[in-house]
Amino acid sequence: MARKVFDEMRDRNIASWNSMISGYFQNGQPQEARNVFERMPEKNIITWNGMITGYMAHGMIEDAQKAFESMHERNVVSWTSMVRGYLHHGMVKDAEALFWVMPEKNVISWTVMMGGLIQDHRIDEARALFDKMPEKDVVMWTNLVMGYSQEGRIAEARDLFDEMPYRNVISWTTMISGYAQNGMVDIARKLFEVMPWRNEVTWTAMLTGYTQCGRTEEAVELLRRMPERSLIACNAMLVGYAQNGKLLDAQRLFSGMRVKDDASWAAMIDGYAKWGLVREAMNAFEEAPEKTPTLWGAMIKGNGRNGLELEALNLFMQMQKYGIMPTHSTVITALTVCASLALLDKGKQIHSYVMKLGFHLDVFVASCLITMYFKCGNLCNAHDIFMRSHERDVLYWESS
Repeated sequence: MARKVFDEMRDRNIASWNSMISGYFQNGQPQEARNVFERMPEKNIITWNGMITGYMAHGMIEDAQKAFESMHERNVVSWTSMVRGYLHHGMVKDAEALFWVMPEKNVISWTVMMGGLIQDHRIDEARALFDKMPEKDVVMWTNLVMGYSQEGRIAEARDLFDEMPYRNVISWTTMISGYAQNGMVDIARKLFEVMPWRNEVTWTAMLTGYTQCGRTEEAVELLRRMPERSLIACNAMLVGYAQNGKLLDAQRLFSGMRVKDDASWAAMIDGYAKWGLVREAMNAFEEAPEKTPTLWGAMIKGNGRNGLELEALNLFMQMQKYGIMPTHSTVITALTVCASLALLDKGKQIHSYVMKLGFHLDVFVASCLITMYFKCGNLCNAHDIFMRSHERDVLYWESS
């Protein structure tokens, strides 16, 4: 419909062309976006930046590079889009190299690069970058607190938190989550009690901290104390019950929930499957009002973890048949099954499929492809994927 309206327009300006390109990218049609781009009588910097972002989002890295190199004029958005794209695909070295030659950097550029280093577990380099920043906002401070917490360096996270010139509710929640994730739930609770304001994410973070430590009674007490019991908190409680084998409590909570979303159903499917109740998991999957990629993935993973590998693979093939795009983790599950059963032909089919989706650029998917080919005895394909990868050192350890 949008294309029909566009074709019937007498006066098309650059904005309408750009909107058309953006629409195609958002709907998973990068080739159509390219076709519109090539037909444009004139282009502006927004057009070029949109092409870079769109190409990167669809794993078309070389096309993004060519677009970037073809630009007569670049702004900070152009450079940052390339850096962000490289980081999204695990190409941290390429992102760093480009970042340091940027003629101009803004707060977003610094934040994106620091986030990439944190995601790559290079927290000391992230801190060095943070110290070089000409200006810092609350997002940068909070991201670094999170980075230290994720690396288990909770004392440094707290020192940084205490140094913050300004803290918002996200900063407080990040610090509470850091303590909880590192098993220091009592300290997290003390911080929770003294923070000046809370939102539903803060309550959920504290609740999750208790369930992860097996302290479900305290999690329930916290849930009852909430000013308004939110869906996100109820979902966290469902996950907590399931993790701790309290499936009857999970069922009671689930049945009493007036509103349920994708995460609610996924929590029940995961919970049943974790404790070997595959039939109950399948019943929940069938009862779900909408079978989203997340629910398909949960059911496929549930079959796989219970030794029902062929059933998992059949479900994956059904997803393809119905045109439902899988998540990266679901693709990894399917490839793991192929490796376990030495199903080379099925593995090749999935490889072809993930190539179309652009998932092969993900380091974990690539690692699974290598493992699958090795276990199926196809060393040539395994070697070829390894040599084409931008992150060979990571792949070596992931697939070894």
